[in-house]
Amino acid sequence: MGADNGEADADVIVIGAGPGGICTAIQLRQAGIDDVLVLERSSGVGGTWFNNRYPGLACDVSTDLYSFSFFLDHEWVRPFATRAEIVEYMEAAVDRFGVRDTIRLDTHVVSARWDDDAGRWNLVDAGGGRWTARVLVGAVGMFNEFVPPAIPGLDTFAGPVTHTAEWPDDELGFLVGRRVSVIGTAASATQVVPAIAPHAGHLSVFQRTSNWVFPKEHGLYTEQQRRDRREDRSVIEAGRAKAARELDDLFADLDNEAKTAEQSAVALGNLEAVRDPAIREALRPTARLGAQRPLLSSEFYDAFNRADVTLVTSPIVEVTPTAVRTADGVDHPTDHIVLATGYLAHKFLSVVDVAGRDGVALRDKWADGAYAYLGMTVEDFPNLFMLYGPNTNGGSIIDKLETQTRYIVGKTTYLLKNDVHALEVRPEIVTGYNAQLQADIGAVRAWQVEGSRYYRAPSGRVVTQCPYTVVEYDRMTRVDDLDAYAVTFAEPS
Repeated sequence: MGADNGEADADVIVIGAGPGGICTAIQLRQAGIDDVLVLERSSGVGGTWFNNRYPGLACDVSTDLYSFSFFLDHEWVRPFATRAEIVEYMEAAVDRFGVRDTIRLDTHVVSARWDDDAGRWNLVDAGGGRWTARVLVGAVGMFNEFVPPAIPGLDTFAGPVTHTAEWPDDELGFLVGRRVSVIGTAASATQVVPAIAPHAGHLSVFQRTSNWVFPKEHGLYTEQQRRDRREDRSVIEAGRAKAARELDDLFADLDNEAKTAEQSAVALGNLEAVRDPAIREALRPTARLGAQRPLLSSEFYDAFNRADVTLVTSPIVEVTPTAVRTADGVDHPTDHIVLATGYLAHKFLSVVDVAGRDGVALRDKWADGAYAYLGMTVEDFPNLFMLYGPNTNGGSIIDKLETQTRYIVGKTTYLLKNDVHALEVRPEIVTGYNAQLQADIGAVRAWQVEGSRYYRAPSGRVVTQCPYTVVEYDRMTRVDDLDAYAVTFAEPS
């Protein structure tokens, strides 16, 4: 549905119609909670998959696992879905489970304020619309604001500058025959570089840090495989279990030297695709395996075998109107700059101006780094929950979102059925949980070295990574923990 103008009230408002917001709307409706609104700033559903459109964009998690457990019969065409296929799946989920009527598109929530007297959240959107809710769920995820690189002279460049997060509708035509500079070699670069290399006149790829890149199956399912998947659900369930095991194995026990050596050999075997030994050595990862986000591509390294692709490892010192200049004094002429520099992933829900009890701002509460109880709720912010919040990254996000949604629906059901005015996690519970969590993070040696910068807040604290497996985290959220909350009941009318 489109945007509403004016005011609207609801029992539950969800900010964001990505996978988390969609899952929440579905699970709330299945729990009998119908007074729900999902406010989405974009013109379509799917979250980061709708908003990002750069060439080559695809999922790094098997579609068998990157599917809701309650919606496994979607007919995927390949083991790792493209961006368009994931948006199609999310659209299908919205319709299959009848929650499209809850969604308000083109509704960008800019602020949320807790009214303690009313026991409600007051929201304002960018168009001046006002909304109120008894329960607020932030489903904005981690990837909202992209990183603008602080490169001197970037604003003087005479040609276009395109961040991968702002790609114009999957178009490649504007790059054909041009000299293109891609800045960055992490997640988005491993996908966009091989996609645009055949079209650019010349492609220069500027690398600050080499990454661990594992092979990935890029092909389509055969007709027989698609038939088997349609006719035998156990095929999908087996694929899902296998993908979960492999993903857990990749993220769990990062300090196991034998396992690390085995996994490193797989990634370094992938690197052997680069024929030039000097280029291959420049792309060889130097950080400890696990210190960075592991990447998947069987096409990235092969792109550097092209005569019209150049890897640049000398640091960028400035951008001139016509070139990217590096520390070795070389000017690299370019017509178009592509920024593959990632997101400010440590902000979470604080990308919205959220103020809780006594007007305390969430961004101020998180001045030294984001934190939450179970990654979902914070003291001084009653009736507020987050999906994919602080320290919940790891494993399949869809698995994690289902776990969190189940927990949030349980608390919401209790709040609404018992006419609770305010449900607020106790400060000592949050402190204790995060003390243990940070101790567990501190025990992972791979995360103590400088690797993926998005793991950390500016203070240096790891705020994205979860030290627990998906199964362990799910078990933690199934404990009856109502005593972790201060409960205030509504005054009799």
